[in-house]
Amino acid sequence: MSFISISVKEAVNKINANNNGWFLPAVQRPYVWGSRYESEKYICKLFDSILNGYPIGTLIVWNTEMEVPYREFMDDFHDGKTAILVEKSLWSRVDKWLVYDGQQRLQTLYSCLKYTLNNRVLAYNLLYESDGSDEEYGFKFIDKNTDVYGHIKLPELFSKTKDEKINFRKKIQADLKISEEQEIIFESRFDKLWSVFVEGASSIAYFPMDKDWSEDKVNDVFQRLNTGGVPLSGADLLFSKIKEENPYFEENLVEISKWISEVTNGYYFSANEILQLINLIVKGTTRIDASKVKVTEIEEFNKVGLKIGEPLKDFFKGFFSDAFNINNSAVISKKLAVLPLIVYSYKSYQKGNNYYKLSAENIKKMKKYFILSQLNDWNTQGIVEGGTREIGNDDFPLDKFMEVAIKKNRVSELKIETLESNVWFTLKISLPHRLYIKQETTTGRYRPELDHIFPMRLEGRPEEYDVDIIWNLQPVTGKTNLLKSNIHPKKFFSDDDTKMHISEYDFIPKDMTSELWDNHKKFIEFRKKQMIHFLEHNYNLEIK
Repeated sequence: MSFISISVKEAVNKINANNNGWFLPAVQRPYVWGSRYESEKYICKLFDSILNGYPIGTLIVWNTEMEVPYREFMDDFHDGKTAILVEKSLWSRVDKWLVYDGQQRLQTLYSCLKYTLNNRVLAYNLLYESDGSDEEYGFKFIDKNTDVYGHIKLPELFSKTKDEKINFRKKIQADLKISEEQEIIFESRFDKLWSVFVEGASSIAYFPMDKDWSEDKVNDVFQRLNTGGVPLSGADLLFSKIKEENPYFEENLVEISKWISEVTNGYYFSANEILQLINLIVKGTTRIDASKVKVTEIEEFNKVGLKIGEPLKDFFKGFFSDAFNINNSAVISKKLAVLPLIVYSYKSYQKGNNYYKLSAENIKKMKKYFILSQLNDWNTQGIVEGGTREIGNDDFPLDKFMEVAIKKNRVSELKIETLESNVWFTLKISLPHRLYIKQETTTGRYRPELDHIFPMRLEGRPEEYDVDIIWNLQPVTGKTNLLKSNIHPKKFFSDDDTKMHISEYDFIPKDMTSELWDNHKKFIEFRKKQMIHFLEHNYNLEIK
């Protein structure tokens, strides 16, 4: 069967349609374009390509009467949202068309032309002036309840019929105060936009696979499509292989991931990372390779997948949240090194021992391993797999991990300069009762606030004034950080209006008459000793 050309409007109208609708087979990975970094720029570039007639790749679809699990496309998309499997009674629907290649493009078109993406609407500036930049396309995302001068919202445009063109254009033009020259630009761009997204210029191609093919053959095509060009990750390919047997497998892991984020107030442990954990339990390796997972092992992946939820919840609630108040993924830079802790917790849980039933000695070993593995970079495949093989009895094999680390040319001792060069993590383990308060920035991304107790730009500071060091830092709220600003700490903690904020700080002299408040070097040295003593005493560490 040959390629078929259709318009954007025809393609979007096929999505989730009651008759001959296009849907997503369960083997597809979740939609990722809307969650990717700088996704708005990426999507604007896609729409610019369509507007200018550039090829955007061929869609691969399959019409089948077989019982194949599938999902509907999402309408309004927001970060973290996933498509849900339709009821099993619909899996045998005879007029369903399943999209095996093109999900990301179609979901983007569907949400941006009919709904919203992360509560924002795609719009086109009919009057924009190009500055020659590769990133200047005329398309931009705006808040859904906002009108921006000269911009037309794509969902509003897409909803129009051919008969509404003239009146719609006149209405927009009447709201603009433009010159004759701008009128020419306006009309040219409006006509082009209308032709591509409303009238139906054929700008999308799709290839229908043979209806008589078996599901195994179609899945083989899917695998091959994603092993060349820009391939799916190893996790995506393994997910697809498992979902041929259990269509709910990935959906279950996504829900566990969401729960982890909720219980930790923001730590993200993705479905892909959970799959890597299961791969370590089943295959003994952190490297995911779908081609090396035997058919007989798929059943084991499913069994562990069904049992992994409660142990994961138990670990992240007890160890990450209650013990360390870890609520930000940026704190843990060595994520691979965390997996052995979870494997140990998983195996202990299967024996009836949840986190709070573990002995105090074992929890202390876990904490010590956690700190050493993060700070001394025990994040290699060899160390993680070698140490994990030693997990078997009731005790966490800390000594074995240290032996493996040394054999792999990693140090087992902890040095002060290592602590000083890992600010976020060292502060977290030094102040486990303090949360990193998330502050939203103007770019929509989050960062925790840190205060320099002796301010960087203190008025009248001496010539030798090095205070940008971990021993002078404290996690605080953005409000406190802004309020304290460049005020000397002695003044800030003594004034009646601000002295109550001293309760937000740790390892500092409470006596405001202490000479330490008059000498930043003595203060930092004092606080350094206090923090190091805490680390050594609480985690059984030797710091050199």
